[in-house]
Amino acid sequence: MKTGRTHQKQVNIRLDDETLRRIDECRSELLKTTGEIPPRADVVREAIDRYLEEFERDLRGARS
Repeated sequence: MKTGRTHQKQVNIRLDDETLRRIDECRSELLKTTGEIPPRADVVREAIDRYLEEFERDLRGARS
């Protein structure tokens, strides 16, 4: 998870049960590797960060 975030804004979203189940599955897997269960918000932030990094990389590649 990225650290050192400043000036964070809160964004409220609604998620269906299946998405929450998948997030909780990720949390359980992280327990195995980190020894802690991260909050759902941390998992969602990480997923968004990874998606945006991939999207931006693809966008830069399309412009080349």
